Amino acid sequence: MKLMRLWLSWFPLLLTRQQWDFPITQCEANPQAKSLYDVVISSGLSRNSENALSGEWPQLHNYLFSSSSVYVGPQKGLREADKIVSLPGQPLGVEFDQYSGYVTVDPKAGRSLFYYFAESHRNSSAKPLVLWLAGGPGCSSFGYGSFLQLGPFKVHSDGKTLYMNYYSWNKVANVLFLESPAGVGFSYSNTTSDYNTTGDKRTAEDTYTFLVNWFERFPQYKNRDFYLTGVSYGGRFVAQLAYTIVAHNQNPNQTFINLKDIAIGNPILDRHLLLKGNLEYLWTHAMISDKTHAAINKYCDFDNANYSASCKEYISKGQNEVGPVLRDNIYSSACTQDAQKPQSHVSGYDEC
Repeated sequence: MKLMRLWLSWFPLLLTRQQWDFPITQCEANPQAKSLYDVVISSGLSRNSENALSGEWPQLHNYLFSSSSVYVGPQKGLREADKIVSLPGQPLGVEFDQYSGYVTVDPKAGRSLFYYFAESHRNSSAKPLVLWLAGGPGCSSFGYGSFLQLGPFKVHSDGKTLYMNYYSWNKVANVLFLESPAGVGFSYSNTTSDYNTTGDKRTAEDTYTFLVNWFERFPQYKNRDFYLTGVSYGGRFVAQLAYTIVAHNQNPNQTFINLKDIAIGNPILDRHLLLKGNLEYLWTHAMISDKTHAAINKYCDFDNANYSASCKEYISKGQNEVGPVLRDNIYSSACTQDAQKPQSHVSGYDEC
């Protein structure tokens, strides 16, 4: 029963998965890089100029194959300095090591990313390394990913003390939580303009630079089996980072990262098909009328991102038919005790 419960906690993430059943060596990386590049470029998020992403990826592609310059800073003594003796409110009996700290990814801009690392409960030296990237963009992998989802601890209702998470992923792996991009959580930049110019391209570059430096800080993990995982918009981060790693692995002068697999849960890879899927889900759960659903299918061209006035009208009508229901869990009870009219979701915002 315990194994079954642990498997079920992994299962939603494993539904969408890109698997390599062999180590990705430098000579094998080319087709993998092309496949990942095609996924990133063909994403519906790049169809519309408002996302300003489509032009970034050919530039990154060219950069990766023409440049060997990746910043690597001094790491001596930093792993020991990052070790956590105990978290505030931590329960007794914790049998694994924890670390947290900053890794500089751009010294000129003063840009540094914050991480939290929980080694596996037992036999950590034989367990794989897993990186978790949250969605948003803007969600905290530390606050949200670790303490609300898959980290070793949960927060008691008193808001001050912690208790062990029965379904923590560090029971089966060494789990690394990264706050990315700069400006999310504790990650920061000393160059204010960075917060207005960040994007997928820089996020992938910074995360790769973080990993290269982190492996210097934790050299015992350099050749460890490495897995990228993420949820929601983190699904894009994972695909883009995987491509960046595979491309860099073709350069014999770069740090080789032993990427084995990626796992993405409910990924936002195509926002137009995401909208279509959400509406279809609501209709199949009797929350949108048959008439409205038929009209949406008639007037909306999701595949080509073509939304006529009639399409927008019926999408709005469908959203109104749903009413004040929590979209993340339509079977949950309402959390509010007041009679305030529920506000509609902010367009383009992802609640992680």
